[in-house]
Amino acid sequence: MVGCIGVWVYLFSVIYMDYIKQIQFNKNIDFDVKTITAGDYSVEFDINKKVYQKWKEHYYKEDNPMSEMA
Repeated sequence: MVGCIGVWVYLFSVIYMDYIKQIQFNKNIDFDVKTITAGDYSVEFDINKKVYQKWKEHYYKEDNPMSEMA
């Protein structure tokens, strides 16, 4: 009888801990979905100075702020 209760308590504890783990995992996913930003879809890459200078000489216009972002 004592062994049965011990096994039941052990199995209950294992199942309960797995349940709590999955609930927290789902809350984490829900938080990520609710806090999506443009930074999640941004791409960053390195360019050398030669390419930047060419862009600045040919395409950059000081009077147009959109030329910096294009």
